[in-house]
Amino acid sequence: MNYTELINEKLIQVNINAESKRDALRKIAELAFGAGRITDVNSYYEGLLEREKESTTGFGSGIAIPHAKIDEVVKPSICVAKLNKPVEWQSLDDKPVKLILALAVPTQQEGTLHLQLLAKLSENLMEEDFVYALLSAQSKKELYYTIYNVLK
Repeated sequence: MNYTELINEKLIQVNINAESKRDALRKIAELAFGAGRITDVNSYYEGLLEREKESTTGFGSGIAIPHAKIDEVVKPSICVAKLNKPVEWQSLDDKPVKLILALAVPTQQEGTLHLQLLAKLSENLMEEDFVYALLSAQSKKELYYTIYNVLK
């Protein structure tokens, strides 16, 4: 799979108002649905919540990588949400989350694609320049190109 097909500007939203982690995850599910990447908002939302029960997806530095592997995924995707104000996420560094990189992966690709994506994103999130670029981006276009450039 060409990683660059995983994201487009329809999958990115900035200036999102979310009061909690659950609220942010619901908005991510709605974003994926609105972009035609999933067929059922509730299935994806519940999948994201289930994953959070296993352990936090709060990576640190204000970024979370929630993910769900469900049958209702039409096309594997990375959804990006930049929040207006940080929300508590029980992150590894105990800091609230301001930026969410959510993965939606079809169940049949759960053992390969989702692990490759998590590895690629996690590896890049160790780089200060990448984290800074994500957190300082003010538009969909800036976020898109920042992520696209590490996927290509």
